[in-house]
Amino acid sequence: MTLLTTNQIHVICCQGHFYNGSDAIIDYTYLTRYLAHYDDIQVLVRTCQADHVDASLPQIDGDRVKVVPLPDPQSLWEMLTSLPTLIRDIVRAVKDSQACYLKMPDVLGTLVGLILWCLRRGYAVEVVADSYECIRHAKKTMFGCNLYARLFDSLTRFIVSRAIAVTYISQFLQVKYPHPMPDRQFVFCSVDILDEDRGQLRCRDDFDVTPFRLVAAGRLSGEKGHVYLIHAMKSVIETSERRVLLDVLGEGPERPALEAEVKALGLEDHVQFVGYVKRGTPLNQFLDKAQLYVLPSLTEGMGRGLIEAMSRGVPCVATAVGGVPEYLDQACLVPAADATALADKILVMMNEPDTLATCSADNVAATLAFSPAQLQGIKTRFWSAVTAENLPL
Repeated sequence: MTLLTTNQIHVICCQGHFYNGSDAIIDYTYLTRYLAHYDDIQVLVRTCQADHVDASLPQIDGDRVKVVPLPDPQSLWEMLTSLPTLIRDIVRAVKDSQACYLKMPDVLGTLVGLILWCLRRGYAVEVVADSYECIRHAKKTMFGCNLYARLFDSLTRFIVSRAIAVTYISQFLQVKYPHPMPDRQFVFCSVDILDEDRGQLRCRDDFDVTPFRLVAAGRLSGEKGHVYLIHAMKSVIETSERRVLLDVLGEGPERPALEAEVKALGLEDHVQFVGYVKRGTPLNQFLDKAQLYVLPSLTEGMGRGLIEAMSRGVPCVATAVGGVPEYLDQACLVPAADATALADKILVMMNEPDTLATCSADNVAATLAFSPAQLQGIKTRFWSAVTAENLPL
């Protein structure tokens, strides 16, 4: 059987192969996890052509994993003119597959879901984010943003409600996008923390250091709230007697504006924009030298980067949004879009090395739930549900 799946990533095609041009953790190995249940995988993604790619970008196609390239419109006009081609290619891919699995919310996933509904084809869904909040923050300057966000949110609910089965990466999303049949809902995420990737517990001496290093990782877009972290850094630097440094990992459309804000606030010697950092050893090196991880997001389905930092034994401060409060202690949470509260929390934790050591141990313990052995049972139940004889995809 062939599984057709969608993904939000932007893909670069170079010399006949396809590379993930986004900071999402999608590569060939990630996609092969579906091969435990299906013979072949087709991935629908928006694609652009390039003569060369950065060597750090992960390849996503390979043996038994085929990419179905689709147009990647950059404007409303391009989207409208490319729509007939999009629909034609999607219908062809659907007819060549025996099963369909959609990542939501996503414009492409929404379009595919509507086509599947019109064709009366079954499908499963993975819900990874709050569609309304993501659009409201990421597209806030767009004309009619709130109306578009509400429409997109309604379509997400519609597609989820008609799925064969649904998996959510947090209980928060399960509540927001419920399926009418409770036994078809499953809560788990794609974060698999291997034992070799788990970090060491920190002691108090690891935090009584100068400079004190903060790290933040994630896409540099409006909904991730980095501007509030930068303003918090201004207050932290002015208040703390120790030198404080911040490494910002990731790429995105907000990077030029964020760099300009750092310059305007005179923080160039304290804030470094590192760019895209590959997961695994490169990311772990940044996490291991940090004394505190900060997640300033305005919305989060779960917060994958936060879980990875917790698993390395890094104390964390995060905004109390989405699924984050489900696994991070309440004492480490602050309100979203509040630079003052974020700065105050960072300063308090900086001056309490014993508290930071306790947080390190608590974080490692909390992320034991993300080990492959712990997640395997519920994943098996989900895939058994969507492939059962009475629930054909």
